[in-house]
Amino acid sequence: MAGIGFKLKRSLKKESLLSHAKVFSYAAVLSSGAWMISIVAIIIVGYISLTTYRLGEETLQFQLIITYAFMFSSSFMLSGFLQLPLTRYVADRIYEKRYEDILPAYFATLFIILAAGLFIITPIVFYLLPEQSIVFKVLTLMIFIIVSLVWIANVLASSLQRYKAVVFAYFLTYSGIIVLAWFYGRDILMLMGAFFLGNLVLFAILTMLIVKEYPSSKLINFRIIDPKTFYWRLSLSGFFYNLGVWIDKLIFWYHPMTGYYVIGRMKASVVYDLPIFLAYLAIIPGMAVFFYRLEADFAKSFQGFYDAISEGKPLGVIEAHKAQMNADVRRILQDILVVQGIIDIMLYYAAPYIFEKLSIPDLYLDLFYVLLVGATLQLAFMTMQALLFYIDKRIETLFLSLLFLVLNGLFTYLSIDLGPEYFGYGYALSLLVVFLVSLVIVRQKFGSIDYETFMLQK
Repeated sequence: MAGIGFKLKRSLKKESLLSHAKVFSYAAVLSSGAWMISIVAIIIVGYISLTTYRLGEETLQFQLIITYAFMFSSSFMLSGFLQLPLTRYVADRIYEKRYEDILPAYFATLFIILAAGLFIITPIVFYLLPEQSIVFKVLTLMIFIIVSLVWIANVLASSLQRYKAVVFAYFLTYSGIIVLAWFYGRDILMLMGAFFLGNLVLFAILTMLIVKEYPSSKLINFRIIDPKTFYWRLSLSGFFYNLGVWIDKLIFWYHPMTGYYVIGRMKASVVYDLPIFLAYLAIIPGMAVFFYRLEADFAKSFQGFYDAISEGKPLGVIEAHKAQMNADVRRILQDILVVQGIIDIMLYYAAPYIFEKLSIPDLYLDLFYVLLVGATLQLAFMTMQALLFYIDKRIETLFLSLLFLVLNGLFTYLSIDLGPEYFGYGYALSLLVVFLVSLVIVRQKFGSIDYETFMLQK
C-alpha cells in the first residue's frame, strides 16, 4: 500500500486547500470507498423507490438484504478469512519481485470464495428466506457472492498505482445502479438485479485493472492456502475483527427487545441501525487521514528504518530512523483524533438540526452521540491494529481482534438488558478498552523494535 501513499503525496504539488481536498478525497474513497459509495448509493436508490415507485416495505427489505450481504462477505464467508492473508501474500511477492505469482493467487482466492459461497451460503439463504420464490433466493445468493468477490478485488485494487481508475470505477458502477433503479426499479427484484449487475461490472473493471498491473502466464495457483505457509494468525485476526464489527448489530437484530422481522427470518433493529449507520458515515474524514498518514508518512519512515538495518548503517542512523518512525506513529494518532474530534464536535451541535431536516426522531440523538464516540474509538483502534500489522505482530493483533469480539458481544448484550438508556454503551466501552490495550502494546513494541529486530529473529 505504500506505493499508492507515495503517489498521493506527490499529488500535493502545492500546499493549497484545493490540493489537500483533492488528495484526501482520493484517500477517503480508497480507504472506505467499498462501503461509503455503496451505502450512499443504496440511500439514493431507497429514496428513488420510495418517491417514484412508492415501494415502502420493499425498500426496507432491499436495504436489509444488501446490509446482510456486506456482513456475510466480510465475516461469515471466506473473504473475511482470506483478506489479510492475501494482502500479506501479495506484499511478500512484491518484496521478492515475483510479480507473476500475484494474479494466480488472486484468482485462486476468488475460486475458493465462489465455491464456499455456493456451499455455505446457499443453505443459509434458503433458511433466511423460506417463503420467497426461488428466483428471489437465487438473486440474493448472487448478491452475497458478488459482494464478497468485490471485497477481495478491492484488497488489490486499492493498492494499484491507477488509483484514479479505481475511484472512477466505483462512481461509474454505482451511478449506473442508481440510473437503473430510476428507470426500472418497479419492484424489489428489479432493485436487486440492478445492484447485482452494477457490482458485477465493478468486479470486472477492478479485475481488469489487477490483470493489467500484475500480468502472469499462470491463471491460478493455490499456493496461498498451503497449510505449511498459510498465514493462520492473520486469517483469524481478520475474521475475529470483522465479526467483532458486526456482533453488536447482530445482537440488536435478534434480541427480542430490539429486533423485528423485515423479510423472512432476516431481522433489523429500528432503534440501532440508523444511528450506527450515521456514526459510521461521520468517521469518513478520519478514515481519509488514517489512510494517507499511514501509507505516505509512516510507510516512508518504516521503510527507512528497516533499510538502515539491512544495509548495515551505524547505530546512530538506525536510532534516528527509529525516532522518526515513532514520531510518525504519534502524529498519525494525533491527526486522526484532532480531525475526527473536530468533526464529532461539529456533529454534536449540528445533529439536532440534521435530524430535524431528515425527519429523524430526537429520541435517536443520545444514542447517536454514544455511537459517534464508539465509531471514533473504532477508527483509533483500527489504526493501532494497522501499525501492529506493519511490524508483523500477528499474535498481538489476533489477541486484540478476539478481545474486541468478546467484549463487544458481552457488553452489547448487557447494555440491552440494562435498558434503552444504556444502548450503544456496550459498543463504545468495548472499543475504549481494546483501544487502550492496543495503545499500550503499540507503545511497548515500537519502543523495543530495534531490540526485537536484532535479538529475537530466528
